[in-house]
Amino acid sequence: MAELKLILKTYMQFYRRHVGLLLLFFIGFSLGAALLTAIQGLNLEAGKRYQQTTALIANPVTHFIRPVLGENRLPNSMWSRIRAAGFTQVQPVLEGVMETDKQQKLALRGVNLLQWLTQNTDSSASTANNSYSGFEQLLNTVYIDPKLMQRLNLKNSRINIKMGDATRTLTVSELQGLGMTMLVDISLADKLLRANGVISYFEVSGLNNKQAAKLNALLGEQARLEAAQEQAFDALSEAFFFNLQALALLGYVVGAFLSFNAIKLAYNARAHLQQQMWVLGCQRSALIKALVIELTLLSFFAALLGALLGAALANALVMDVSATLRGLYQLDRSFVVNLDSSMIASGFTLNVVVLLGFLASQSARLSTFLARIKWLMFALAIFAASYLALTANTKISALLLCVCVLLLFFVVTPPVVKAVFKLPWPTQNPIIQWLKADSIVQLPALLSSVLAILMAMGAAVGMQIMVGSFSDTLDTHLEKRLSADLYVRPDQNIQALGTKLTELPEVEKVGVYWSANSELKTPKTTVAVDVMAFGATASYNQHLTLLNNKAPTSTAFEKNKNGIVGCLVNEPALLQYSLTVGDVITLRQHINTLTCQVRAAYFDYGEQGLNVVVTTTALLNSSLSYTEYGLSLWLKPNSDVDAIAEYIQKQHQLDSQQVIANQQFKHFAKQLFGKTFYVTQALNIFIMLIALFGMWVSFLTLGRGQLQPMAVLQTLGVTQLQLLGAKILQAALIILATLLLAIPLGLCLGWVLLTYVMPIAFGWTMAMTVNWLQLGVFTVLIFILALFVSALPLIKLTRSAVADNVAKL
Repeated sequence: MAELKLILKTYMQFYRRHVGLLLLFFIGFSLGAALLTAIQGLNLEAGKRYQQTTALIANPVTHFIRPVLGENRLPNSMWSRIRAAGFTQVQPVLEGVMETDKQQKLALRGVNLLQWLTQNTDSSASTANNSYSGFEQLLNTVYIDPKLMQRLNLKNSRINIKMGDATRTLTVSELQGLGMTMLVDISLADKLLRANGVISYFEVSGLNNKQAAKLNALLGEQARLEAAQEQAFDALSEAFFFNLQALALLGYVVGAFLSFNAIKLAYNARAHLQQQMWVLGCQRSALIKALVIELTLLSFFAALLGALLGAALANALVMDVSATLRGLYQLDRSFVVNLDSSMIASGFTLNVVVLLGFLASQSARLSTFLARIKWLMFALAIFAASYLALTANTKISALLLCVCVLLLFFVVTPPVVKAVFKLPWPTQNPIIQWLKADSIVQLPALLSSVLAILMAMGAAVGMQIMVGSFSDTLDTHLEKRLSADLYVRPDQNIQALGTKLTELPEVEKVGVYWSANSELKTPKTTVAVDVMAFGATASYNQHLTLLNNKAPTSTAFEKNKNGIVGCLVNEPALLQYSLTVGDVITLRQHINTLTCQVRAAYFDYGEQGLNVVVTTTALLNSSLSYTEYGLSLWLKPNSDVDAIAEYIQKQHQLDSQQVIANQQFKHFAKQLFGKTFYVTQALNIFIMLIALFGMWVSFLTLGRGQLQPMAVLQTLGVTQLQLLGAKILQAALIILATLLLAIPLGLCLGWVLLTYVMPIAFGWTMAMTVNWLQLGVFTVLIFILALFVSALPLIKLTRSAVADNVAKL
C-alpha cells in the first residue's frame, strides 16, 4: 500500500510540473462527452417535463383533463364538481396569447398561484427576484423567464399589456424555467384574455389507475382524460431527438479520437518516468494498479466537467430549441436542463471505453490481428451495407447503414493516404524524398486525427446535403403550397367577410381554411388527425401537390358507388401510419364521425402528424366541429396586391398582421423550418472544432519523435525555412487527401439520410441536391483551418536550434 501511495504521489507531482498536459487530457475527454450529454440532457428534461406542475410545484403530473374533440374550453363549474367528488389534486390552467404595447405577441399561461402559499415550490420558483408578499402582489405579477426578459428588453420590472383599446401595466418578476411563456395567476389571466371563467385544461397529479377510472366515469362525455405520457409531443419529437442523439454520438466518436491523442501524448511524455520507476524497483502490479486508479479518477472528473459543459451548452440552445419544438412538434411546456447523474455516468462509461481501447492498442498482438483482418472487415461492411440498403425500414437499421458506410471509408482511407507518398513523384529532390519516407513512418501516429477529420468533414457534408436538399424542396413546395396572393385572418365573422371579398372586382377566387380535430383508431393505437378543408371543389385544392406531382382533380373528392366521399391524406400517413390509397377510414370527434376513402396522398413537408383533406361540403355534412382560421385570396392578373391589402385593412378594420401577402407568409414559413436545423448546424460546427483541435494535438504528439531526423537534416545543412516548408507540405498533402475522401463519404451519408432516415423518421421523401460551389468553399475553408492548426506545432519545432534538438535526444 505504501508503494502504491508513493507511485500515485509521483504521478501527481508529474502533473504539477505538466499542467498543460493535464488540461489537454481533460479537454480531450470533456468535449466529446459535453456534446453527447447536451443532447442527452435536452431529451431527458423533455421526457421529465411533467415532473412538476405548470405552477412549478414539485408534484408529477400524471393526467390531463381536456375538452372533447371539437371544443376548445372547459367550464369553470367542472373544477368545482371534480373537487367535490374528492379529486383535490386537480388544478386548472388557462392559456392564450397577449399583445404588449410594442406589438409583441406572447404566450400567456394562467394557473392557481395560491398553491405557492400552501405548498413547497421548487428552487426556480423560490428564487424569483421580486418575491411575493401577500395576495395582492401574487395575483397581479407576471412571471417571465430571464432569457425572455432580455429579448423583450423589459425595463423597470414592468410590462404593458393591451386589453382592447386600453393598456394595463403589470409588475414583472423573473422566474427560471418558463421559456417563451409568461406565467400569471389564473384570475389575472381570465381578465387579460377575457375568458369569462372558462378553462383550457386541468392538470391532475398522482392519479392511480383506480382513481383514473372513477374520474373518467365522472367526466362522462363532457371531457377527455388523457395520460401525460400519451401527449402528441412524445410521438412527434421521437425522430427529432433520435437524429440529434445519432449526431451527438458521432461527435463523441470524433471526440474519442481527440481523447485518444491526448492519452497518447500523456503516455509518451511519461514513458521515461515509468521506466525510471521500474528501474528503481517498483513492482509491475503496483504500477498497473496506480495507472488504473489514475485513469479512473481522471475519467470521472473529465466526465463531470463534460456533463457541466453539456448542461451549459443545452441551456444555451434550449430557448430556440423549445420554440422550434413548440411550433413543429407541439411541445406543451418549457424546461431547464439540469445536471443529472445519468449524464455523468454516460460520459464516464464512454471515457472508460476509450481508455480500454487505448490500452488494447498498445498490444502488438492485437495490432497485428487487426491488420490481418481489416480487409475481411471491409468485405463484411460491404455485405452489411448492401443488405441494409435493400431491407432498411427502421431508424436503427438506417443508422446502421450510416455506420457501415463510415466503416468502409475507415478501412479505405489509411492505404489511400499512404499511397499518395508511395507513388513516384516527378522530382528527385532529397528533401522531398525524405519527406515521402518520413510521411509513411509518421502516418500511423496521425491515423486517429486523420479519421477524426474524415468523420467530422463527412458528417458535415452529409448534413449540409440533407439540409440543402430539404431547403430546395421546401422552396419549391412553398411556391405551390402558398400560391394565394393574400391571406386574411380576421378574429370573427370570417364567412361574412369572405362573401364581401368575393364581390371585389380584383378578386378571382376566395378559399377558406377550416380545421377539425379528430381521431382515427388503428389496430395498434388511436391517432390524432387534423381534418382540413380549403373549399367546396377541387379547384380550391390546386395548391396541393400529389405524390405523382400533379394537382388534385374532382375525382379525388367524389363519392364512390357506396356513397363514401373521397379524401386526400398527407405523405406521412402512408410512410408512418401505414395507410394506403383505397382505404376507407372513419374519423371520430366525440359522437360525430366522418367516413371517407383515401384517393391519393400529397407532399406535406414539415408536418409529421396525420392530415386529411376533404371539401367544405363534406366537412359540413359530417357535423364535425371545426375552427375557421381565415381566408385565401387569389387576385386577377395585374392586380396591385399591396393596394388591395391596404384597402381590406382599412375597410374591415384589420391590422397588418391579419392581412399577409404571399411573400411575407413564405418568409415566416421558411424561418420556422430553418430553425429545425438550428441545433444540427450548431452540433456540426462543434464536431468540426473538436476534429481540428485533435489535429493540433496529433502534431503536438509527434514533436518529440521528430527531434532526431530534424537534427540530422539541420546538421546536413537544411535550413529552418526549408524544413518548415517540407513539414507544412507534408501536413497539407495528408489533410488534402483526407478531405478529398471526406467529400464522397459526405455524399454517401447524405444519400442515406435522404433515402432512408428522412422517410423512416419523418415521413418525407425528396430528391438529393448538391450545391457544389458551397461544398467547394466549405472544403477550402476547412483545409485552411486544418493546415493552420497543424502548422502551429511545426513552426515551434522547426525554430529550435540544432544544438537544442541534439540536447533533447
